[in-house]
Amino acid sequence: MGVLNKLKSRMAGVPQKKVPGTKNKVADVKKFVNKRRDTIRVSSKYKPGEYVEETELENAIKKQTGDFPQLSVQDYSAVKQDKKGNYVTSDE
Repeated sequence: MGVLNKLKSRMAGVPQKKVPGTKNKVADVKKFVNKRRDTIRVSSKYKPGEYVEETELENAIKKQTGDFPQLSVQDYSAVKQDKKGNYVTSDE
């Protein structure tokens, strides 16, 4: 089930959380959902501050977004860490 279908099914009579920076209109929600995801989760073999190998980053992007990467490895930050694990963000 796609993200928009999930949103539509949730909007049927159920109070919704407000999407940040919008007036919670359906058009605003679609625009918010269709934004490019710029946080990519990577393997735990990397320590914070290291850079991810090109092939591993490409595989992580394909797995998480379903699309081929549009940016190069140099366009992503060094590895960062939070409670969910390691990740990189795009610098654009």
